[in-house]
Amino acid sequence: MSWDKDWRTSEIIFWPEREEVDKYVYTPGISGQELAKALMDGRVLGIKCKDGQVYVPPKTYCPDFSQGELVEIRGPWRLLHYTVVYEDLYGNRLQNPIVIGIIKPDDASNGLIHIVNAELERLRPGMELKPVFKPKDQRKGIITDIDHFEPV
Repeated sequence: MSWDKDWRTSEIIFWPEREEVDKYVYTPGISGQELAKALMDGRVLGIKCKDGQVYVPPKTYCPDFSQGELVEIRGPWRLLHYTVVYEDLYGNRLQNPIVIGIIKPDDASNGLIHIVNAELERLRPGMELKPVFKPKDQRKGIITDIDHFEPV
């Protein structure tokens, strides 16, 4: 989406479907490439920094600008917070609500935002979840290779 403004943010003009550049090339770096390979295999990687903190997904650099060490995230994963979405972006009621959660593995310092597939009555912060990957032939080496998280 492109935008233009005439001095005040209240006067921002949006042009949906129009981009400023013709092509954007994203380079994931070494950590991103290794994460992509791991996701294709049904695994999740993080980066362990000198201070012992583990970040998932792995960052290119630790907060102290060192590179850190890639480690496999094994979990268990826990639901920290969640929200239930009842409407789509256009205000139409969804047939089935979607749960979006912040899911943190016990062996990492942060977590991921992802879809949680669980009965609304069972949802509670701290519940243990597991990642459910798409079938191997549908994986692309991106975070959405994790289709959703579900209760253990």
